[in-house]
Amino acid sequence: MRTIRHLLARLLRRPALGDALVEIESVEVDPDPVPIGGEDAAVTVDVVTSGPADEVRGELTAPDESRTPLRFERVERTPFEERWRAGHVFGRDAAAGRWRVEVAAGDVVEEREFEVRAEERSRRSRIDGLELSPDPVDEGSPLTVSGRLEAATGKDDWGGLPERTVTLLFRADDMLARREVARVVTGRSGRFDATVTATESGFWSAEFRGSAEDRARLTTARSAEVRSTVRSAGALTRIAYSAKPQSGRPGRKATHTGTLLVRVEPAGRPARWDPLPQQRVLLWFDPAGSGAGAVQGSATTGSNGGFTLRKKVPSTGDWHVRFDSQAPAQRRSSKSPVRRLTAS
Repeated sequence: MRTIRHLLARLLRRPALGDALVEIESVEVDPDPVPIGGEDAAVTVDVVTSGPADEVRGELTAPDESRTPLRFERVERTPFEERWRAGHVFGRDAAAGRWRVEVAAGDVVEEREFEVRAEERSRRSRIDGLELSPDPVDEGSPLTVSGRLEAATGKDDWGGLPERTVTLLFRADDMLARREVARVVTGRSGRFDATVTATESGFWSAEFRGSAEDRARLTTARSAEVRSTVRSAGALTRIAYSAKPQSGRPGRKATHTGTLLVRVEPAGRPARWDPLPQQRVLLWFDPAGSGAGAVQGSATTGSNGGFTLRKKVPSTGDWHVRFDSQAPAQRRSSKSPVRRLTAS
């Protein structure tokens, strides 16, 4: 069976991810809030998964706890992640209030809340002119992300929104899920500027969700994506990683599995991701709320780049895996996505 999986992965130009399990990387509802009261409102639910997911299942739950199934289809694929999409139409008489979407892939389940609201109560907001400076930028150097948060003041007029929190999101090349990197507060004109450290090439966007008071008066907003090119001497590496079981008693053992891969760019041929064998990876644990992590173990990757560790879960907290390159001119260090395990 393992041989078949590796052959299929090569045919599909996808790395074989060892024994990594399915993970749900993100769940997004667009638009949020959903406007009702005028015409029917079409809503899209996007789910990004990693690992070998055969299907994604889901349903919507109304404020009165009634449920509506969703039908997801795979719409996009990269070497590491897949995007699944489902649509739903809210009629003009749909119940206003807090709704939930629940999605499942394999044995992993995630929930996300969103709001259905009367259209006439909200002013439109937007994030305009997202810019990156400098571009291109050297790895490890400062990168400034700037833009302007605005709200509609008339049919075609917009004014700046001061003292609002904007979230900066990033997704690396060959990835689909966006991850929060920083938050910044807008100035008097609605402008915002944040300086982050450039780590790898990818796509930046900014999002405004607002406070509870804002959500009663303003729509949420997300900017268009802007790509940043990061110059680096070493080859890019990436870690596919999962941890199970996600919940249980303190002191139970969790299994941490994953694969370390390196990006290879042969001259005149398409780039590909190859397993990186015989490399040491470190397992880190950060107890919830502590803000400090510590190494819990290490492993050496096998011929397929895979690794497995079994460790006790002392308390609720975040786990991740790191590869610290000893030859940065040849290949770069990397950090896996964070997985939260709960203990109760």
